[in-house]
Amino acid sequence: MTCGNSGDERRNLDREDTTNDPEQIRNPTNQTLHRPPPLVPPTTVKIDGQSFKANTTECHPGNGTAQKRDITALATSTKATFLVFARDAASAYSAYSGLNDYGIPYELILVPSNGITLPQLKSSDIVGNYGGFVILSEVSYKNSAGNWGSAITANQWQAMYDYQVAFGARMVRLDVVPSASSGTRVVGSCCGDTQDQTIYIADTSQFPTAGLKTGATMSTLGLYHYPAAVIDSTTTTSVVNFGPTTGFSDITNAVVINNFSGRKQMVFFLPMATDWALTSTVLTHVWIHWATRGLFDDMFLTTTLFNGGSYRVSTSDLATHIQWTGTVGAKMPAGSNYTMEIGHNGNGNIEISFRNKKSACKQGNIVRPDPVTVPLEYVKPVGTGTSLWPVDATNYSYADDCLDQDPLSAFFQTPNIRDSFMHVSHTFTHEDENTATYDDVMKEITWNQRWMSQIGFANGKWFSGRGIIPPAITGLHNGDALRAWKEKGIVNVVGDNTRSALLNTVNEHWPLITTLAASGFDGIQITPRWATNIFYNCDDAACDSAQWNSVGGTGDFPTLIAAEKTANARHLLRLHHDAFMFHQANLRWEGVAKNTINGVSGQYSLLQMWVESIVAEVTRLVTWPIISMKHDDLATTFANRMMRDKCNYSLTYLFGSSSITGVTIGAPSVGHQCGAAIPVTVPGPILDTGIVYNTEKVGSDPATIWIDLKGREVTLRLKDALPW
Repeated sequence: MTCGNSGDERRNLDREDTTNDPEQIRNPTNQTLHRPPPLVPPTTVKIDGQSFKANTTECHPGNGTAQKRDITALATSTKATFLVFARDAASAYSAYSGLNDYGIPYELILVPSNGITLPQLKSSDIVGNYGGFVILSEVSYKNSAGNWGSAITANQWQAMYDYQVAFGARMVRLDVVPSASSGTRVVGSCCGDTQDQTIYIADTSQFPTAGLKTGATMSTLGLYHYPAAVIDSTTTTSVVNFGPTTGFSDITNAVVINNFSGRKQMVFFLPMATDWALTSTVLTHVWIHWATRGLFDDMFLTTTLFNGGSYRVSTSDLATHIQWTGTVGAKMPAGSNYTMEIGHNGNGNIEISFRNKKSACKQGNIVRPDPVTVPLEYVKPVGTGTSLWPVDATNYSYADDCLDQDPLSAFFQTPNIRDSFMHVSHTFTHEDENTATYDDVMKEITWNQRWMSQIGFANGKWFSGRGIIPPAITGLHNGDALRAWKEKGIVNVVGDNTRSALLNTVNEHWPLITTLAASGFDGIQITPRWATNIFYNCDDAACDSAQWNSVGGTGDFPTLIAAEKTANARHLLRLHHDAFMFHQANLRWEGVAKNTINGVSGQYSLLQMWVESIVAEVTRLVTWPIISMKHDDLATTFANRMMRDKCNYSLTYLFGSSSITGVTIGAPSVGHQCGAAIPVTVPGPILDTGIVYNTEKVGSDPATIWIDLKGREVTLRLKDALPW
């Protein structure tokens, strides 16, 4: 009944764990289309009497002519778009990925060793084109003498510095060697893949909207860096520090903010690797909130859990998880709402009821042969295939008395129990749909719709009727299946991020929409979903760690959970809304051995241990609310993100002397018409102009104002101006 194949796990319908099983995890550590860049080999350099290896250089100092902006200057506005400089497309990801996570517009400039021509920084003396600069590794290259230097010329650096003074744009410099030009001196270099030096945020006062916690230590393993010491406290403030380690007995500086003659820059003495390093992900929020002053297009953190699988969960398991949901929810920041979502197969309910009382279920459950095995991304020719459902299964005719013979059915009849979970269809018998016929898929959908309505899920608090979890994430290249889904009102389904064919190649925060060419049918949304190392066919820690080791992992269950904690906290802190899928066996609580999670020994299901670990790590680092969304609502957030991005919306800062007094939101390329509202995060209240906006304030997060563009720009005036 619940969570995937909810009948007897011995029945033939459950024999889907083959080598091509789409529910089996293939490589959960590789779930994006981005691939890490190759290492730029470092060389030995000598600065401030220190010899160390580096593949970047210090900040260019400028010519010293930039002065504090004249408050009578006429500059009135600048676009909020960031200009990002990097050596190559692969490494550039760590410079722009955070901006894309937030939905902040940016332009990427790849700078070869022979340099580039700067884009036009301003449209006129009063209108700027960029709200900030991000430079990765100073776009440094090694010359014939073995020394490192920036491919941006001295005149180009000065042009950007002058622009900063004129338009209040802030500069972020990632992976820089400390020197007097950043108000620091280099203390040395550290470390490698075997020695760690912790890093922590020491001062959040200059980026208070980020919701980051001070003092929470993070690892720098794999992030070769250059500890620094501030030498000019009149211009330089440290905001992130390195802890002591072998070779460094004192606290040193990792990130500083400079205020040089009216221009501000944030300098990082370590590289960024947002594709794999949780530390880089956290620090990205530091520079984004500082550079934008907390005023930007934004989305709050959201996650949801789907549960499907092959172990028949008990009422005791579910009751325990209901109680635990409140317990773990209380550990989350203010504004959080954590609720599990269950994918249901009705045939499992009928099978158990028929076994318990055949006279009440005379029609019996559906029994069909297994489908043929095909490659994972098999594209089925439309109109082909053999129907597997029994020929006499023409009408759904189960009475209430039949459904009620299953204890799980009776358990869910209580409304407050039903509404302790979110609910979505997982089809009726869980037939693999890669080769399924149109007729079979229509029955899978319609029979489960009838069953979910009859049992009461369709009337529940959190029911998704416009989407499904496809059995084993199949049928996504089967035009017959997609057509059947659409005809029965199913327009969005959950995908699998381990399969590149199911990922959007334009933007990792967009869903994939099926096409006639690739899938045999247009218009079904595939919403991204993360895989984890909690295996679908394991019900305890011993099973899970054994299977993990059999597919390339190394270590015991605590080692597995530690890896999951780091990887999935990073996904959440990257603002990915992708769901996480678990299965029935992962909910087993009855009879499992005790484990210790976050220092607390107790009896936990695999799901509980995973969630407790990730929640502890996320809340250790940030104060953000964690919000569950039902399947259909989550799909809508992805659709709206894509629609919004395609509007090419823009944010323009409005000036008053040396401060930002407001912001204008528009989408000129589409006539300021956008089908999705634009979320604008503001660091404080706006002036009352008589217009009522849809404003959202969740927990300690800054307020988000949702702007509908209906043929004209919208301007928000800040009650309290933001200093440059």
